Amino acid sequence: MQDLKILQTTIEIGLPAPVKLLHVTDTHIALDDDRVSNRAACFDNDFENCSHVYFFKALDYAKEKGIPMLHTGDLLDFLSENNFAFVDKYLADADYIYAAGNHDFCHWVGEAVEDYAYKWEMIKRSAPHFKSNLYFDSRVIGGVNIVTMDDSYYLISDGQVEMLKAEVAKGYPVVLAMHVPLYTRALAEDEMTRNPCAYVTAAPEEFLVSYPEHRRLQQTPDAATLRAVDYIENEPMIKAVITGHNHCNFEDRLPGLGIPQITTHGSFAGFVREITII
Repeated sequence: MQDLKILQTTIEIGLPAPVKLLHVTDTHIALDDDRVSNRAACFDNDFENCSHVYFFKALDYAKEKGIPMLHTGDLLDFLSENNFAFVDKYLADADYIYAAGNHDFCHWVGEAVEDYAYKWEMIKRSAPHFKSNLYFDSRVIGGVNIVTMDDSYYLISDGQVEMLKAEVAKGYPVVLAMHVPLYTRALAEDEMTRNPCAYVTAAPEEFLVSYPEHRRLQQTPDAATLRAVDYIENEPMIKAVITGHNHCNFEDRLPGLGIPQITTHGSFAGFVREITII
């Protein structure tokens, strides 16, 4: 059985004592109900190294270290009663912070256009199984405010930004956790060496123009999202952005104030990241 691949990252923001988090993302638990999908084959290559076994290892590691798990979405691959039972059983006593991913709202992969109307219908099913508010949440740990915000459909609302501003006003340095990374040129170019689109929030027209049409429509930012990204990139109290979604390990700095953005590969592949904030 393969061990976890534990990356180590330090974020320096001037805390009086270190704060540690275990960043886990994109687990993609794929337990079917009465319908049978082929999704498990995407993430569970064999039993000993399947996504849920790596997730158990991550839970054990966080518990042994006595640190919270920061999960940035897609714990579930789709919505099923067996997947919900998995969350209810294994996260009931876990110390975790959760930012929603697009698959956490997906009833069945490929069944429908995943727009906001679809999300608000599906969230009624998934939200009761998580301790964190899937739209927006926050938790202060050791003098740093860990804020989670849903950008899983490549959009951020004005309402979310107002809540983010209220968290900033509390006076703690903020580490912002979201599922989808914000656009940087380096990350977008890296993604497009493997994919026909960059899968980032707020990609500019020069990237969007080459996307397949359905991906361009899906990932074109609206005015509220552009306002949100401008605020995040230029708010001095936001010290780092932690993301998943892209199934890669990538560290970069956002435009504006140069805030570090840290993207971690999926735990389905055995990757987690121990983040030390000092």
